[in-house]
Amino acid sequence: MKKIDLHIHTVSTPSDRRFNFSIDRLKWYVTEGNLDAIAITNHNMFDLEQFRTIQQQIKIKVFPGIEIDIEDTHVLVIAEDNLNDFKARCDKITALIPNEYTSITFEEFQAVFTDLSKYLLIPHYKKSPEVKEETLIKLSDFVTAGEVTSPRKFTHCIKDHAALVPVCFSDLRIEENLKVIPSRQTYIDIGDITLKALKVALSDKHKVHLSKEEGHQFFEALNNGLKMSTGLNVVLGERSTGKSHTLNLISEQNSTDDIRVKYVKQFSLLQIDEDDEREFSKNLSTSQSRITEDYLKEFKVSVDLMRDVDLCQSNRELNDFVSSLLNHAKESHKLDSFAKARLFSESNFTVDDLESLNALVIAAMTLANNSGYKAIVNRHISIDSLKNLVIDLINEYNKNRELELKKSFVNDLVDNIKSELKLHTAAAPISEVNLYKFALDQRKVDKFDTLCKVIQQDKEFLRKDIQGFSKVARRSGFANARNVGAVLGKQIAFSNAFSHYGTSGFAYLEELRKIEALAETDYHKLFVEISYDILNSSGYKVSGGERSEYRLLQEISDASQFDLLLIDEPESSFDNRFLFRKVNNLIKEMSSFMPVILVTHNSTVGASIKPDYLIYTYRRIVEGTVKYELYTGHPTDKVLVGLDGTEINNHTVLLDCLEAGSEPYLARRRKYEVLEDR
Repeated sequence: MKKIDLHIHTVSTPSDRRFNFSIDRLKWYVTEGNLDAIAITNHNMFDLEQFRTIQQQIKIKVFPGIEIDIEDTHVLVIAEDNLNDFKARCDKITALIPNEYTSITFEEFQAVFTDLSKYLLIPHYKKSPEVKEETLIKLSDFVTAGEVTSPRKFTHCIKDHAALVPVCFSDLRIEENLKVIPSRQTYIDIGDITLKALKVALSDKHKVHLSKEEGHQFFEALNNGLKMSTGLNVVLGERSTGKSHTLNLISEQNSTDDIRVKYVKQFSLLQIDEDDEREFSKNLSTSQSRITEDYLKEFKVSVDLMRDVDLCQSNRELNDFVSSLLNHAKESHKLDSFAKARLFSESNFTVDDLESLNALVIAAMTLANNSGYKAIVNRHISIDSLKNLVIDLINEYNKNRELELKKSFVNDLVDNIKSELKLHTAAAPISEVNLYKFALDQRKVDKFDTLCKVIQQDKEFLRKDIQGFSKVARRSGFANARNVGAVLGKQIAFSNAFSHYGTSGFAYLEELRKIEALAETDYHKLFVEISYDILNSSGYKVSGGERSEYRLLQEISDASQFDLLLIDEPESSFDNRFLFRKVNNLIKEMSSFMPVILVTHNSTVGASIKPDYLIYTYRRIVEGTVKYELYTGHPTDKVLVGLDGTEINNHTVLLDCLEAGSEPYLARRRKYEVLEDR
């Protein structure tokens, strides 16, 4: 089994952040990480001189490589021999991609490297920027493996028969201040490390692993060799033996831009006074702001559309038009030849912006280009029909666009002539007015007022159940101006605006526009009050203790969007029945699809939860220096094994950590048995 990292940066390129390469840090990384092979893969360039220096000073296999921006994703290209030829091809890539905003096509890439079968190609797979399906199809003859970011995604790809063979690499910048080794490398079941051997191994999911001994089921959580299950891990230990210290290290060494770690720290859920219901509700609303924004998203579009509606201006223009028309009629007997010209009182053409037709073109093109749901679309509409529809719509758009451009040209021409005529006559001109826009604006106002009345009606719009609790979201109208101000948390007077609230949504919006301290992007939030409540299993609002229980369950549940979940002693704040009935079930559910690491000294959590793997922490003081030792093993193992190979009795560890030792455990057990016999 060989440990490899084929994604390492040693040059700060235009597509990368600034850093200074250090050969000493690279030696340190290779040694401390116990690596057997690496590849140098700088962004869109290959530095041959530097590479040869690295090859000479690093005592393991070093492959030449490059990371190329291809069709808005990144692809690692790994070579082996003929460095001069590889350098020449990479120089062409550098010329094609001069900056971070440029990406070449697959065809351009293939034209540079010609025979792609000579190289090992690994695209970003479950990693940003993720390869698009259409690009992956083009690469399919040359790609068997894809780079992922975390053990969770690695395990998912192993289980998914349709997925590429997953690999985890560090994506490190080898710089002078590098001190932490990320636990993102891959073990490959090969003998000699050659490009051919790598290509064979990376086409077989049975030959790639996250840990040396345990294969897919384990990953290296720390660079000191600590391995953990990709399922549920329980960390045990007496007080001040390094349990939280270990969690902190795991969080530090596994958190990157690509890997998200959810860390529920000890006592963090008790920061809110349990008796302060108002503070709880406020924090709940803040935490659910994304749900609020999503719910109001369409209403926000309506509010934004109303920004361009100015009824006062439209009314002034209409009044000016009527007055000028009447004056023009009164003085018709006085009109000179300039004023009698037909163009003097000619109205302009109404120019259509073609937004609806343009939206149709985009929608048809989206359908035609969609790859994820192509089979469903083509069951109803053939690809040829879609292409013809796109062509017809584009032709129609171009025809109408030409007509609208002609209208605009004629309008400009007429306006110029009218201006010249007005200069030569004393007759009063007829003011311009767009009656269609006036009627349309009035219609918009009527519909907007109706929409505002609907959205202000009291209604529950969301209910989500979490282990016996229910999160409920409601909308309703504001009761007073003070509640409006509370939405933004700003000291702003809303009394004038609120006098129109509930009668005319548009008039209310007009008054909001007059408040200089308000941002336009906040207008939509001030039309409807969104409130969140947490209900217990009986349907009542949660009590003080229940709020903390809900927050723990919510924190754990939210971790489904993360790659790794760390929980530090949840029993510090909760009773055993709650832990056993609700927390344990949720944690076990989470560990079925992501690594979970739980610190505890409570038997309800530590034993009843049935972990996949145990980690025991022990503090030893050697010559005045504190050293934290780690022992690991399966729950059924007789002994736990330390990182240095020493052993400790598992039964003793469990009794000492979870039951305060064998004597208290036996005493409690006898007492329970006596009560049961009565």
